[in-house]
Amino acid sequence: MSLISQSLALAPAYQPSPNNDITPPEPAGRTKRGIADSDKRWPDGVITVALDLRDEKSKALVVDAIREWAHHTPALRFNIVDGKTGDIRISDDEGLKGNWSAIGTQARHIDEDQPTMHLDRTDDSKKFRSTALHEFGHALGLLHEHQHPQNTLDWDRPQVYDYYTSDAFSEAMVREHILEPDNRPGLQITPYDPQSVMHYEIPAELRRNGQGIPKNTTLSAGDQQAIRRLYPPVNPT
Repeated sequence: MSLISQSLALAPAYQPSPNNDITPPEPAGRTKRGIADSDKRWPDGVITVALDLRDEKSKALVVDAIREWAHHTPALRFNIVDGKTGDIRISDDEGLKGNWSAIGTQARHIDEDQPTMHLDRTDDSKKFRSTALHEFGHALGLLHEHQHPQNTLDWDRPQVYDYYTSDAFSEAMVREHILEPDNRPGLQITPYDPQSVMHYEIPAELRRNGQGIPKNTTLSAGDQQAIRRLYPPVNPT
């Protein structure tokens, strides 16, 4: 487990940019799998993660999610601190909305007095932890699995727009964050993995074949292999 901890301790007001994860409102023989932005990979070493969360239960759930990733990123060590000062800054400020995160080192381009990740408050511990797991995957550089260029989702596009479009989530955002495959250069592409924690839950009515994809709440074997490929173990020599 590559986790270390200390304590440090400044105030949010950040709205996520288009490259960030903006989770839509709720009713929301393996080979290596996944999609990651290798250009936003953190360098090997220590990453300080600051937790500006309302209570000890929330902090414990986030730390547990980080531990699950840390087990598969031996090139990284996570310095978990209280407060608002860190490389990754996680907030549950109720003045901000949605579950989102900067992608990897994109966090370096966000003002230091603003969070790089936001988690909506909820008393549902399982939901909160799985959301933290998903968003921390983004913080490490992973992208949405449902936007994998090889995905087999065969969307019913009118149903998708009807389901996701809201005052906070425009049709343009639905296209950008849900429907359109990510084909940018510089991505680490491995086979599509519908069991990935980076995959949105997909209701059956949004696919032409009528087969839904459940909410994934733990790292799949594909997630584990993909993150190890992005952060391979450091050669001792």
